[in-house]
Amino acid sequence: MRNPIALASMAFVLIILAISSHATTRSGTVERVVDGDTIVFQRVGAKTLRVRLADIDTPELDQPWGIEAKAALKDWAENHRAEIRIVDTDRYGRLVATLWVDGENINRKLVAEGHAWVYRRYLRDRALPGLEASAKASGLGLWSNKEAIEPRIWRQQR
Repeated sequence: MRNPIALASMAFVLIILAISSHATTRSGTVERVVDGDTIVFQRVGAKTLRVRLADIDTPELDQPWGIEAKAALKDWAENHRAEIRIVDTDRYGRLVATLWVDGENINRKLVAEGHAWVYRRYLRDRALPGLEASAKASGLGLWSNKEAIEPRIWRQQR
């Protein structure tokens, strides 16, 4: 019979390896903001990466508040040194990640300041619903429009 402590230790190591390989962090620069939840990320000495921000959904550019959401992300991130913490790849082949600029979680900031909905279908960051509720209660950003339409519904109607 094997040592139970050794087995538990090995299981712990395997779990840590699985978690660390799933959430990869990369440093670079936000080269360009495509829209309120998509960026082009440049790593030093590597090709650019198209990155979709995890856990959030901002209005489309042709939708009310779409231009404002893009402008906010551009102000906070474009041409800034940043980190992305990759959590997935979407069906379009884009990396899905949390964006950090100067130690600040930009995905959370977009929600907290009323530029994004929480994308509940793929939610990983459990802090986001509370930030969204607060922004909505305060009428911030897109929540200043009582008839704001979620981007997923906007896309379905087109």
